[in-house]
Amino acid sequence: MKGKLFRKYAVLFVTLVTGALLANGLIEIYFSYQENKTALAHIQREKALAAALKIEQFTSKIELQISWIAPWGPPGVSPDTNEYLRLLRQDPAITEIRYIDSAGKEQLHVSRLGMDREKSGVDFSHNPAFLEARRGKTWFSPVYYRKGSEPYMRIAMAGPRKRSGVTVADVNLKFVWEVVNQIKVGKAGGAYVVDSEGNLIAHTNISLVLKKTDLSSLPQVAAARESPLNPGQEEVSVARDLQGRQVLTTYAPISPLSWFIFLEQPLAEAFMPLYASIFRTALFVLAGIVLSILASLILARRMVTPIRALRDGAARIGAGDFGHRMDVHTGDELESLGEEFNQMTTRLQESYTHLEEKVKARTRELSDAFQQLEIANKHKSEFLANMSHELRTPLNAILGYTELIVDKIYGDVPDKIQEILVRVGENGRHLLSLINDVLDLSKIEAGRLTLSLNDYSMQDLVQTVITSVESLGAEKNLVLKTEVPSDLATGRGDEQRIAQVFLNLVGNAIKFTDEGEVSIEVAISNSSFLISVADTGPGLSEDDQQGIFEEFHQVDGSSTREKGGTGLGLSIARRIVEMHGGSIWVESTLGKGSTFWFTLPIRVEQQEEQK
Repeated sequence: MKGKLFRKYAVLFVTLVTGALLANGLIEIYFSYQENKTALAHIQREKALAAALKIEQFTSKIELQISWIAPWGPPGVSPDTNEYLRLLRQDPAITEIRYIDSAGKEQLHVSRLGMDREKSGVDFSHNPAFLEARRGKTWFSPVYYRKGSEPYMRIAMAGPRKRSGVTVADVNLKFVWEVVNQIKVGKAGGAYVVDSEGNLIAHTNISLVLKKTDLSSLPQVAAARESPLNPGQEEVSVARDLQGRQVLTTYAPISPLSWFIFLEQPLAEAFMPLYASIFRTALFVLAGIVLSILASLILARRMVTPIRALRDGAARIGAGDFGHRMDVHTGDELESLGEEFNQMTTRLQESYTHLEEKVKARTRELSDAFQQLEIANKHKSEFLANMSHELRTPLNAILGYTELIVDKIYGDVPDKIQEILVRVGENGRHLLSLINDVLDLSKIEAGRLTLSLNDYSMQDLVQTVITSVESLGAEKNLVLKTEVPSDLATGRGDEQRIAQVFLNLVGNAIKFTDEGEVSIEVAISNSSFLISVADTGPGLSEDDQQGIFEEFHQVDGSSTREKGGTGLGLSIARRIVEMHGGSIWVESTLGKGSTFWFTLPIRVEQQEEQK
C-alpha cells in the first residue's frame, strides 16, 4: 500500500479493528438468526402437533362412538333407534347417522337436520362409504359443504361380524375451525387446515373456508403434500401467504385423514426481536468503528510524528545542514535512532570539514594539471599542424620527381624500376592523404580551420564526386547511382569541404563494399539539403555505430585489418558538417549494408563555432 505513512497506519488500524467488529457482528447476527429461527420452528411445530393431536382425538372419539352403536345382532336385524338418537344428543358434531345392511340397503336414517326414516331401502351398495367400510377399514370422505355453508365429512365403519352392516355418520367440522381459531401465533399469525387435495378446511377467516379456497398452489402446501414430515421432524421455511406477505411457516400432518395443519407468522413480526438485536449490534459496531478511527488517528499520529521528525532531520542533513540535531523524545527505539542520527551528523560534520580542505587542495592540483594539459594539447595541435605542413612539402616534391621519372623526362627507365616507381607514387599519395587528414584535424582542434563560403551547385558537386571515384568503383565492379533533383536551389557553403565530406563517405562505401552498389540521394527537408550515401556492404553493429564518428576509431582496430585508414575521415566529416550547421548520423544493420545521412543548410551565411 503506497502513500503517506500516517495514512497507511491509520487505514491499517481502522481496517483491522473495523474488520474484527464487523466479522464479530455478522457472526453474532448469523447465529442469532439461526437460533431464533430454530426456536420459532420448535414453538410453531409444538403448536401444530398439539392442534393436529386435538383433531385426531376428535376423529378418534367419533370413531369410538360409532363403534359402540354398531349392530351386533344377526344380519337383517335393525339397530336400536334410541342408541342413534342418544349419540346425536351426546356429540353435537354428528348431524346424521344411517345404518346400511350387508346388502347395501339403508335400514335406518337418523338426522338432527331432517326427518328420520326406517327401512327406506335406498341402495348404497356402490357407495364408497359402504364398499370401503366392508373391507374392514374406517372410511373418511372428502370434505363437502352442505348447502354451501359449513364443511362436513362422513365417517363409515362396519360392524364386528362378517355380515354386519355399515354405520355412516355425517360430521360437522366446526370443531376443527374452533381448534384453529384458538391457536395464536404472535399478533398477526394464525393457523389453517387443508385436506389431501390442498383445499382449505379451517381458517381463522371463515369466509375463506366458505369460498372453498384452493391452497394447493402455495409452495408450502405443495411441499407438504409431496413429502410429509417424518415423526419428530421439524421443518420451518419462509414462504408467502394468500396476501403475498412473507411468512415463517411450519406444519404437521393429521392422521389418518391425510390433512395438514399449517401455522404461519409474518416474517417481520417473527424476526422483530432479531431485527432489534441487529439494530443494537449495528449501533455497537458503529460506535466501535468511530472509536477505532479516533484511536487509530491518535496512535498513528504518535507513531508518525517522530518518524517525520527523523525524515525532516535526515533531509536537512542530506542538504548539508550538519549543525542540525534531531529532537525526539519517545522513550523507545525511535529516540535511540534519533540519537544515532545526531552522533552520525557530528561525525559527518568533522569529516566534511577535513573533506572540504582535501577537495580544495585537490581542486587546485586538478586546475593546475588541467591548465598544463590545455597548454600541452595546444602545443600538440600546433606541432601536428606545423609538422604536417613541413611533411607535405618534401612529400609533394618526392611525388613530383617520381612522376617526372615515370614520364621519362630524365630518360628511359627499365620496366621493373618503373613498376616500383608507380607503387612509390601510390603510397606517397596515400601518405599525403593521411597527412592532410591529420593537418585538418589539427586545424580544427586548434580552431584555425575556417570555411570559405561561396555559392555552389549541388548537382555539379555530386557529379564531380562521382567522376573522382568512378575508377575505384569500376575496379570492384560496383554500380554507382545518384538521385539528385534537377530543380535544387543554389547552395551556399564551403564547396571544397563539402566535397571532402562526400569523397570520404563515398570512398568508405566503395572501400567496404565488395559487390552490389553505392548510391547518393539528395532531397530538400526544412530548408536544408538531406543527403544519404548508401552501400550494400557488411553493415555495422550497434556498438560500432555509437563511436564511429570519434577520432581514430576503426571498426576493425587490429593490426591485421584488411582495410586501411587512420580513423579520422568520419570525424573530420562530422566537424565539417557541424561547422556548416548540419548534422550527420548512420543507419545500419549487420549483413544489410549502411546508410550515412547528413544535413546541410541550403544557405550558410556564417561558420558555426566549434566546441
